[in-house]
Amino acid sequence: MASSTAQTAPRKRLHPEERREQLLEAAIEQFARQGIGEAKHADIARAVGITTAATFKYFPTRDALVTDVIDAVSAFVLSLFDGVEPVKGGAAAILRALAGKALTLVDTHPYHVQVWLGWSTRFDPDMRARYRLFEEELLSRISHILWAGDEKFCRDNRDDARILMAASLTLCIMKLDGEPPEKLARFTEHTIDVVMAYGRDGTG
Repeated sequence: MASSTAQTAPRKRLHPEERREQLLEAAIEQFARQGIGEAKHADIARAVGITTAATFKYFPTRDALVTDVIDAVSAFVLSLFDGVEPVKGGAAAILRALAGKALTLVDTHPYHVQVWLGWSTRFDPDMRARYRLFEEELLSRISHILWAGDEKFCRDNRDDARILMAASLTLCIMKLDGEPPEKLARFTEHTIDVVMAYGRDGTG
């Protein structure tokens, strides 16, 4: 007679770092779906299937949760520049490659991109201050590509970098909205052509 004892596989316990990564990914998704100001510990716990109390072990306060999500998203966006060598290949070619990377991120990590977009429109003082620091780092990296690749761009001018950064946000929105590839390509080429044609020395 077969044993009546149910044979069930033991539930795998995640290492604390693995659990934290799982919760962080869930938090990014919930922040994308509900908004940074709306998603809470309980939403994240529900998405992962653990108790709300357990999430506080990894994110003791709401501010800690928001900070960790924002830090993860900002590091992820800045990783677009990994391997970029501004003095090689010319600014226009590098910018096209970065635009391609950004569009790929919309496919592979849409929630990260959505949190980035949502964060960019937050104007409550603390969130805005955090975004301004992140924005300055983005502008510095874009500016470096411009002036290292083309001598007509002034190192102190951020106007052209701001145009490109704003265009990258718009490009991601277009992709999320399902615009066709040819329209995305046309927008990318037009933006880069305008900046490269009219970029000039100045202060910004």
